[in-house]
Amino acid sequence: MKKTILAGLSLLLPFLATAQAQPGTQPRSMADAFMMLDSDKDGKVSKTEFLAPYEKRFAQMDSNHDGAVDRGEIEALEKAMRARMEQMRKQQPPAGQK
Repeated sequence: MKKTILAGLSLLLPFLATAQAQPGTQPRSMADAFMMLDSDKDGKVSKTEFLAPYEKRFAQMDSNHDGAVDRGEIEALEKAMRARMEQMRKQQPPAGQK
């Protein structure tokens, strides 16, 4: 059971960036990060709130909206992510310059 919970939390961490945090704020603990998912602010994270970032991400990946993600959609996502990362690298000043 503990491994399942830890696995779930480790999968959750990449999605916390899309949680409802104020821009520029960083959670101080895993509990703070987890509670960022509490969209109705009742002090608890429901299963629906917990799954919402995954469902949102799945919907973004399912580009043809057929309810499944196929290899082509994953490859397109990877290509788009690589292009965004390359664009970000181009916008950074060369090492040693500010």
